[in-house]
Amino acid sequence: MGPLGYILHSQYSPFRLETVYPSRNWRDAFEDLLALDLGGQMIPEAYRKAEDTFAAKQRYDLASDAIALSNTLIRENKEIDSRITRLSRVATKSGDKALAAHLADTTMRSQLKAITSQSITQAQEVKSRYESDQSKPASSLESRCHWIASLISSGALPGWSWYERTSVDGPVVTFGRVNAPPELEASIATSDKELLLRFDHGQPYSFGSPQPLREDLLQALVDGRLQAPESKTGSRESFNASQFSIMVQAGRAEPFKRSDGSMGMKVILDNNLANGTWKSQEFVQEPEKVFEEIHHAQQSMSGLRDFLVSWPGKDVLDYIEDLKKTLDERIADYEDDSFL
Repeated sequence: MGPLGYILHSQYSPFRLETVYPSRNWRDAFEDLLALDLGGQMIPEAYRKAEDTFAAKQRYDLASDAIALSNTLIRENKEIDSRITRLSRVATKSGDKALAAHLADTTMRSQLKAITSQSITQAQEVKSRYESDQSKPASSLESRCHWIASLISSGALPGWSWYERTSVDGPVVTFGRVNAPPELEASIATSDKELLLRFDHGQPYSFGSPQPLREDLLQALVDGRLQAPESKTGSRESFNASQFSIMVQAGRAEPFKRSDGSMGMKVILDNNLANGTWKSQEFVQEPEKVFEEIHHAQQSMSGLRDFLVSWPGKDVLDYIEDLKKTLDERIADYEDDSFL
């Protein structure tokens, strides 16, 4: 059983161990063991610290986004409640008893709270995770598939490459053997959803054909006929869906000989954008930059997927904005009639 087979199938897989003993850093330990088994050295502490610095910033941004969204929803709830009260007052004054009775019913306020409470709860959960995860290493920020990809980029899994594409069900990653002979299994495809079911819920592997994103919506986004709204809160506006969103990322690591005769590692990342163009990048002995670029691709793919899958639905802030506009128009109608 090779290293990838061990990760996916062994009872001592770091994915299985971290669910049983979550306080231990099984991922970094496994990567160090792979590096030592290849005759190299453990991952340098300086590399780990550089990755941890970036991971800390990502956690802080996520927590800040969550807090901002939670505060916005609480504030918007108060504004809607104030508008309902005001509309009820002007409707009563104008003699519209039916509307006044409807507004006096708590159903509308209850529905609004139900719509926003889930988002507020999720935001608070993200904030809580940030507070509890601050001391955890960068590898814990990575999804399972992206962590396997990081083993390839660090050189701990030589001879492998990865090819990630987005789908309706989320990222799908194919890990392939570079120049593998025909008698060897050349590739393994999986997803974070499948690994979650396998290691967190004990279900057998059952990877099927992922449902692709809608081509008509994707083409409309590229042509400019469809445009994703800008983020109303948060620090990740650059990951709004657009023709420059990443749809596919392919990566591999290649050893090279330095001028002094020692060996180094070069990582090549190829990103396929929604508009069909490819963008290639090379990184020489820059694991923190590779970590950042892989994470960037993950967020870009998620932004594209979330927009195309939910289209033409609106998020909770769009719903609130429409409701505020409707209430303001009704209030203005009654106040204009009263003036006349």
